[in-house]
Amino acid sequence: MPRFELRRLAVALLTGAVASVGAVVLSPAAHAEQVTYTSQCTNVLAPGLPIPPSETKVDISVSPAKPTYRVGEVVTVSWKWGAYSNVPEASPIDYLPENSTLPVGQITLSGAQNGVFTVEGERKNAQTPKGQPLIITDMSAPMLLTAAGTLDLTPKQYSTFTAFGTFDAETQCLPVTSPTKSTSIIVEPGEIPAGPQLVVPSGEVRPGADVALGGTGFAPNATPKVKLCETGGNNCLSSRFTARNLTIDGSGTLAGTAKLAATGLPDGQYLVEVYDGVSVVRAPITIKVFTPVGKPTAVADITTGPVGTVVTIHGDNWRANGGVGIDALDADGFPLLGRISVFATAEGVLPPTQFTVTDPATATIRVRRGTSATEVVRIPFTTIHGQSGQTTSVTLNAGALAMTQAGDGLDFGTVTLNGEAQTVKANLNQVTVTDARGGTLGWSLTGSMTDLVAANGTDKIPAGNLAWTPSCAAGAGSLSTVTHGTAGPLSSAASTLCSVAADGKTSGGRFTADAEVALTTPKFGASGGYTGTLTLTLI
Repeated sequence: MPRFELRRLAVALLTGAVASVGAVVLSPAAHAEQVTYTSQCTNVLAPGLPIPPSETKVDISVSPAKPTYRVGEVVTVSWKWGAYSNVPEASPIDYLPENSTLPVGQITLSGAQNGVFTVEGERKNAQTPKGQPLIITDMSAPMLLTAAGTLDLTPKQYSTFTAFGTFDAETQCLPVTSPTKSTSIIVEPGEIPAGPQLVVPSGEVRPGADVALGGTGFAPNATPKVKLCETGGNNCLSSRFTARNLTIDGSGTLAGTAKLAATGLPDGQYLVEVYDGVSVVRAPITIKVFTPVGKPTAVADITTGPVGTVVTIHGDNWRANGGVGIDALDADGFPLLGRISVFATAEGVLPPTQFTVTDPATATIRVRRGTSATEVVRIPFTTIHGQSGQTTSVTLNAGALAMTQAGDGLDFGTVTLNGEAQTVKANLNQVTVTDARGGTLGWSLTGSMTDLVAANGTDKIPAGNLAWTPSCAAGAGSLSTVTHGTAGPLSSAASTLCSVAADGKTSGGRFTADAEVALTTPKFGASGGYTGTLTLTLI
């Protein structure tokens, strides 16, 4: 038998412990009439487990206790045990664990209101050996009075839910003899107040998903209690939410999430109920289980490696909240040790899961639901059986910082004097800087200009009449970022064309330096050629 099935059976047998022959009898409450009847309990997962009939004693009360009530009031309905059943002698385990069992009761409403009202206790109990009384908590729940008249409350049935790991199994206890009415109250006419406004998602929600809840008008700073009811408001259970992160702030605003149970919620319409200690408010919600279309998927980030390789696997289109097993197969398809389990999300997503290759015979990683032959993905894996390495080395000697230029003449052409200053332009012959030093140094390429002197040796055009607009670029594979200098006039002082700053990182690369150079001619001067020198310096 697979390990999972053994665990389910153990849980099923465990939960049969809440009803048996033998009982501890308690005194009935003064304000309610104790009801005594015979119950037959059946473990839902293991109906063949022998559980003898037992005597059930119950007091049902309404608080606050007063002669009459009014429509619109919220009262607390309580189920108080008058006797506790023993853990069955047939239990396959020696004792029930501490704080393992949650009681849930159903009360029949008749008269002014009709239906089934659900009360819950807490998962609190001492570790209890078989054959001894299992002391479980009393149960209660808030109820809104909606109709005038006499309201009768009669115990209907109860169940216990016993947790074992992540599994919660039910033992259902039905009356063999008909219970009588336990208490009645008189409800006078009144109006149901508008109460708080509860906001729930308008679309479908999935079992196992976090449901966003909000609203206004709640009791400020109260602690909200949330349940999920069947259509019509019957069978409201807090256990249908497995986690809660809800708050009501000082202005009475409800915010947060509640996580739906992953199982036990068939598709359909439900009511979310929130109680703030003053008001009970409900809002409709639609629950629908994610249904995969097509086959599930699973993808591995690594498909080859030695023993010890950690493979991350993810996928989608699995059964919502369902268990997925991941294991390794050898070349003949036989499973190897090291199987792990994970649960898909409410949307059928297989979350990223790490699987470690532990057997050198691994040829396939198998991902499947339970023992299914169809909901399975096989991922080929190549196991590396041996590896060796050889140290590979090379030494890079430092090169040089150097520059080249495409030409050595900058000709502005011919200008005819007309009594006005005129501007002519030319492009600097492109300069290429190569930094192959392999260090962390920067560099700077600067230019300085002499006056342009006429052929007569006397007339001059000042160096400042020449101005440039630098443009620089880094070539492919360069390690550094190059910065161009500031546009402006030239002079005998050095002006930056391009530069690379030292930033502590390895520098180097091939860079181009360009500039547009503008010359402003004098209004008047000696005719003829003028020459000067633009000196570029790389440091």
